[in-house]
Amino acid sequence: MIQRRECGFTLIEVLIALLVLAIGLLGMASLTMTSLQSNQGAYLRGQASLLAYDYVERMRGNSAQALLTASPYVINLAPGSARTNPDCRTKTAGCTATELANQDIFDWWGNLQAAIPGSSATVTKANTNEYQIVISWTESDAQQHSTGTQAQNFTLRVNL
Repeated sequence: MIQRRECGFTLIEVLIALLVLAIGLLGMASLTMTSLQSNQGAYLRGQASLLAYDYVERMRGNSAQALLTASPYVINLAPGSARTNPDCRTKTAGCTATELANQDIFDWWGNLQAAIPGSSATVTKANTNEYQIVISWTESDAQQHSTGTQAQNFTLRVNL
């Protein structure tokens, strides 16, 4: 009779199994990172949408100023722009419609910078009641697997 001796796995087989496992774990980590960055991008787009509609509702609440030819609601704000607070909340005599428009813009700009830091906003008026709101920001470029950034825009066109 011939006796066969079984020794089990060799060291090379174990190392190959560890290599395959390591490659799989790196792939999962990369997939998780891409997923997190995509979720962050979707969150920022959602915030931009909510804030654009918030701006429209502020204009509708003060439509006398919004429908003016030289409307105070037409703005072009870059990151780091500072707005003056008209402080309508503490005035006992109240605010004029123009001061209320400036208060709306001041509050909205603060909300935008809190939700999407480093963003910019441009509001243009096409005619009497047509507005275009563009909110721009940059986010990391997860889809390209690079460390660069990519400019993003959210545009809302609305008739008051």
